[in-house]
Amino acid sequence: MTAPLMPLSAEAADHRAAPSKLMYGAWQGVMRWRAEATLWAQCVVGICLIVAAAALRDGLHALGADLNYLPLMPAVALTAALLRVEIGLTVVALTALQIHVVFVPQSGSGHDIAQIIYLGSSAFTVLLAEMFFRAQETAREEQRRATAIERLNAAVIEYSNDAVVTYTLDAKVTTWNPAAERILGYQACDMIGRPVHDLCAELHKNHDALRARLRMGEAIEHFPTQLRTRDSRVLDVSLTLSPIRDPAGEVVGISAIFRDISQSMKIFEELRQSEETLRFALEAAQAAPWRWNSSADTSECSEAFLRQHGLDPAQSSVCFADWLASLHPDDRAATEASVQAALQAQVRDHCMQYRIAPERVGGPRWIESFGRIERDAQGGAQIINGISFDVTERFVAHERIAYLAHHDGLTGLPNRALFLDRLEAALARVRRGPGCAVLLIDLDRFKEVNDTLGHPAGDALLCAVTKRLRAEVSEADTLARLGGDEFAVLLTETDDPRVAVALAERLISTVETGFQIDGRPISIGASVGIAMAPSDGLSAKALVKAADVALYRAKADGSGCLRFFEPESDTRMQQRRALESDLRRAWAARDFELFFQPIIDMKTRRVSCLEALLRWHHPDRGWVSPETFIPLAEEMGLIVQIGEWVLCEACTAAMTWPETLRVAVNLSPVQLAHIGLAEAITAALARTGLAADRLELEITETVMMKETRATLATLERLKALGLRIAMDDFGAGYSSLRNLQRFPFDKVKIDRAFTAGLGHSRQSAAIVRAVTGMCLSLGMVSTAEGVETEAQLDALDREGCTEAQGYLFSKPVPAANVPALLDRLACADVR
Repeated sequence: MTAPLMPLSAEAADHRAAPSKLMYGAWQGVMRWRAEATLWAQCVVGICLIVAAAALRDGLHALGADLNYLPLMPAVALTAALLRVEIGLTVVALTALQIHVVFVPQSGSGHDIAQIIYLGSSAFTVLLAEMFFRAQETAREEQRRATAIERLNAAVIEYSNDAVVTYTLDAKVTTWNPAAERILGYQACDMIGRPVHDLCAELHKNHDALRARLRMGEAIEHFPTQLRTRDSRVLDVSLTLSPIRDPAGEVVGISAIFRDISQSMKIFEELRQSEETLRFALEAAQAAPWRWNSSADTSECSEAFLRQHGLDPAQSSVCFADWLASLHPDDRAATEASVQAALQAQVRDHCMQYRIAPERVGGPRWIESFGRIERDAQGGAQIINGISFDVTERFVAHERIAYLAHHDGLTGLPNRALFLDRLEAALARVRRGPGCAVLLIDLDRFKEVNDTLGHPAGDALLCAVTKRLRAEVSEADTLARLGGDEFAVLLTETDDPRVAVALAERLISTVETGFQIDGRPISIGASVGIAMAPSDGLSAKALVKAADVALYRAKADGSGCLRFFEPESDTRMQQRRALESDLRRAWAARDFELFFQPIIDMKTRRVSCLEALLRWHHPDRGWVSPETFIPLAEEMGLIVQIGEWVLCEACTAAMTWPETLRVAVNLSPVQLAHIGLAEAITAALARTGLAADRLELEITETVMMKETRATLATLERLKALGLRIAMDDFGAGYSSLRNLQRFPFDKVKIDRAFTAGLGHSRQSAAIVRAVTGMCLSLGMVSTAEGVETEAQLDALDREGCTEAQGYLFSKPVPAANVPALLDRLACADVR
């Protein structure tokens, strides 16, 4: 058997002289050009080779050399080396035609056979070169694959959580991974070359037997043993041994994987002791002794035994038939067979479990009975002494555990595991019959209930939602809770999307009907994503993923929507998840930055406050808009942490400014609903030393539209700390005046849409005039956002606006540029 062709490689060339390295480089260039050059480029080179060969032949002929074919051979050789096979064969054919048409007539007749030989040998040369190139490429690919596999194996060993040790057949350690260092305490440099028996006496004792089994190709899995660590501790480990073979298939070493099971063994022993203690307590408290003479079929039964079996307590002796009649009909035959087998099998002890007939004891009851058999000299059973226990509670507990493994503990609905099992079964039927549908339901605004009313109210709401959803889902279908506020419905045996739509609309409608939880009215919504089988997938994973993508699209389109899966939605969801991942990494690395934009006092034309604005510069995406990542941070639950960081950074920056300047920080609705907001602000002020009256908190009007008692209480508490509270984007909502009535804000910021209309919209001017006049009457500061022109500034001055903010004065700048900004504005003539 010949050895496989080895590819020319840089490693091989490195061990040769400089000419060899030069040849290797040239060879690599030829192969790369041959594989990557365009068809037209290779055609041009082929034509050039033909012309060059003809020119060489003419030149030699002019010098007196009578050569017809020899000058063409270099063209054929270069064709084979430089050109792909189809171009090479074309060149050969053209040179053969050239010989036949041009050279042969000049040389006379008799050259037909020579032409055929030339054509065949040249074509063979080109094809042989092509085969060589392909063999080289195959060999290089195999080498790359082998290298990749070798690196993967090395990575698996390097990062495994289990100790991986390899050693030779004479027990010398050759590999010692980091997990082995961590678990056993020995460094790799200490163990390489040492006998593995130093760690495990069991391996030394059974080395020959284990090695013989491994030589036969047998893997020894989960072999329990003990290892001694460097600090003399003894670890219980599970050992797996596998043979290591060389390319010829011979066993040359052994791979050992040690898994630390000390904690598992400790837990197992504690459970065993606990079970023994429990069994002893049961035996002491509920033992029901009995004695049966099997040869005479008479018995002596305790009163507890008779009560257990629903027999007459006055009946002192019970025959075998009477006892058997007290058992559950389904257990009688098996129990009788078990007793007869024990009597005949020459065993000493016997144990069995059975049920009592429910009508005798008023319900299901499980009995566990232990018996010890006394035999005569011939081995025949004579007397059986036993004790019976009522183990109904244990069986009920087992059934409860099995139930909880497949059901949600709060709502009693099937959980994700059971839902997926039923979905797999339904999909198996889809392959032979009608389709099915998966509906994923996500509750809208549920998180607000949890944040404002607490988790007990959220749990009660989930139970109430479950009751309504159950009423809409048929018995043939499955309603499950997958986790949190996400539910799923498996709609079986339907190919009609209209059926799924009708059910989804009923589910949305029933959830949108208001709830009463602890006397409080609660309004939530639901979004539904739908995936149909087989069109959207034939595996449970694919179908649930498709429904999840559809649900994401439904939630993006607004509360109360239902959407079917569309492939393009999957792309958007992947983009969103990528942004979520980037946002988590950015938060972990604190890749955010605060920019500050000045707010100008209209009377003094000086900076009175700077608003802190969060910015995120992504290494690939560039500057990510806050309108993109702030709502995402709210959904991901990061906004509270980010908001606390912004507060601390803004207060720290403000401490470097003149004491007359305030800093304004925007609050997310999620932050305002968080119970620890006041404590976080107090901690930020205490940590930085900033006076409370220098901090302004801006909340949007949408917060007040969802106002609760908790929201107002939080605002009152913040105001009591001495902070200034501003309503941002005033006029963008639908209840602005009512908001001002409910809470005494210190400042009102006029939405930039009204500022932009100044000078060419009478309505905008009237609204600005009304707001500034109202603020003056209520003792509030009015701030106009989005001021970009002198005309807008003059109009605001005429209308009596207190403050102005916008690009006319400055765009937001990093904290490091604030001192220069303040100097520039102090020197400028801000009119």
